[in-house]
Amino acid sequence: MMFGTSLAMVAVLTTSPAQADQIPDKVAAMIQAAADTGNAATLKTVADLAKKTNPQSAAEIDAMVASIQNKVEAKRLAKLRSQSFFEGWKGHGQAGGSIATGNTSSKGLSLGLDLTKNGIHWRHTINATFDYARQNGQTAQKRYFASYEANYKFSDRFYALGLVSWENNRFAGFNRRFSENIGLGYSVIKQPDMTLDLEGGPALRQTNYITGESQNELAGRAAVDYSWKIAPGITFGENATYYAQAHDSTLTSTTALTMKLNGALSLQTSFLINHETNPPIDLEKTNTLSRLTLVYGF
Repeated sequence: MMFGTSLAMVAVLTTSPAQADQIPDKVAAMIQAAADTGNAATLKTVADLAKKTNPQSAAEIDAMVASIQNKVEAKRLAKLRSQSFFEGWKGHGQAGGSIATGNTSSKGLSLGLDLTKNGIHWRHTINATFDYARQNGQTAQKRYFASYEANYKFSDRFYALGLVSWENNRFAGFNRRFSENIGLGYSVIKQPDMTLDLEGGPALRQTNYITGESQNELAGRAAVDYSWKIAPGITFGENATYYAQAHDSTLTSTTALTMKLNGALSLQTSFLINHETNPPIDLEKTNTLSRLTLVYGF
């Protein structure tokens, strides 16, 4: 009987799976250092390398990384819950020169401000730009634009949106234009180095033209927002919006390439296209604006 019991114990021990080894202290310290950078891509890279060099500790490494990520996420959510509406905004300001073609050909000044607040359920975005130029002692370009967009996030990719904007651009044919939009958006691509958002929905537009005529119309709005980090410090972006309406449809497209210089300072070159299908008094339908600006992030 005793001999049989001993054989059974040996059989259990030899057939039990091997226990995962503890993470070596130096490897654990390396993973923690990667986590302290706050860069998720860096943490993943270090963890993958640690598992390749220490395969016997792979399960323990995965558990450590999961624990770190859970703590970081809990801390992030707690911080967002404690913030007021005026806290947590990030963005960048820019200033530089521009070259305009179309109804005018001139050189001038460009200023811009972009702000974003990303909460648990809500994302708020504010954009403002000002372009001014003179030619032969006369104003040849003056464009003001401002917008506010609020997104309610149903999930990590799907959201509802509300957007209001105002624009003044006499050289495109109107004194002022207000647009109010509601709709839905979806993040088709959401990766660390690439994002693509598509939006669509109905809109109302009120336009006062330089001829004195005013138009209040229902429109359809479609928008594309694309960003690609081509290489460390280099980002390509494309933002395009199309308003389809009976009297005067509008296409606005901004293509930009941003190169990081030092710290929070970057250099950006961008190309703006504004196309009106029915501008007043035989103005050019298409106006373009090329900008070269310094961008400061905060």
